[in-house]
Amino acid sequence: MTAAPEGRTSAVSVWRRQIELPRYLRKVRGSTQLASELSSVCGQLGFSRPLLLSGPTVTMELARELAPVLGGAAEPVRVGDNTQAEVDTIAGGDAIGEADVLVAVGGGRTIDVAKAVCEAVDLPVISVPTQLTADGIASPVSVIRSGSGQIESRRARLPIGVVVDLEFVGRSSPERVRAGLGDLLANRSAVLDWRLAEAAGADTADDFAALLAESASELVYGTDVSSLAAGEPSGALLERLLDGLVLSGLAMEIAGSSRPCSGSEHLVSHAIDRLYPGTAQHGEQVAFGSVLCARLQGEDWRQLRQFLLDAGMERSATGLGLGQERILAALGAAPTTRPGRYTVLDELDLDDAALGRLVGELLTPAS
Repeated sequence: MTAAPEGRTSAVSVWRRQIELPRYLRKVRGSTQLASELSSVCGQLGFSRPLLLSGPTVTMELARELAPVLGGAAEPVRVGDNTQAEVDTIAGGDAIGEADVLVAVGGGRTIDVAKAVCEAVDLPVISVPTQLTADGIASPVSVIRSGSGQIESRRARLPIGVVVDLEFVGRSSPERVRAGLGDLLANRSAVLDWRLAEAAGADTADDFAALLAESASELVYGTDVSSLAAGEPSGALLERLLDGLVLSGLAMEIAGSSRPCSGSEHLVSHAIDRLYPGTAQHGEQVAFGSVLCARLQGEDWRQLRQFLLDAGMERSATGLGLGQERILAALGAAPTTRPGRYTVLDELDLDDAALGRLVGELLTPAS
């Protein structure tokens, strides 16, 4: 390979980028099709020694059903929680030494641990999400609890493939689907914050990552969500949600960070976790954060709130039951949850009374 001319190294590093991308997104119906498709994907990628990871309950049953078909280790590895100790235990275990790919069967915690393990031991991972609660199913980010108890978002292995049984996903609770919807809707707020950060000289936005994140959000924003409000999300909604969450993961890989999908609305959610743990699911909190931060960004927050109401997400649309005082406290604490991530919260020029009126406006029932 010819060396770059002297003086051009920095320029080349700007215009020539290397990123990883998944190769497969397969959607099936039923465990028989799931096993067949997973076996096909592993074969096409040249994997012959898969190790399955799963959660401890119904996902373990599914993983045990898949294991003999894939021809790997007979007993899947159980993931208890998304902690650094769990990552270290699996990464240092005997089973992983025999594997040439990890297949993560489960929810967000299982997939996060699998991606973190694969980053540590340099193995590929195939994601088999059993619920659509967040964009981690195909992202290069894992949310892991450190030894000190702090939740950290860190670089992780991007799945080489995503294989989804839409029937299995469809049996998850409507609350799980609403959480995924809330996480995806956050992209609009996140991209606006990214643009603000660029204008302030605090970051550099990637136009294509931003476009992908916004397009992912639009997939569901223009969809009829009445079936979700009724407690039985339609197949069409589940497919659009899945596609949007996967595209969000690709946007993060292109950006090299979570910026296109995580802005002020996520900081608000992190602050709620810190101050009032157990308030709601992550996606529900992010959805409320999106309404709040859309108001701060000067966007059409009423339209977003109505969309949440149409989806049956009344708590997210009306403040999660926190009340004005607690919401103001979360707003104040939000920037400290991720120092250095510049958002609209860094540009607030409102006194406490003005912020109180703004929050009170959000909590006023829609007419």
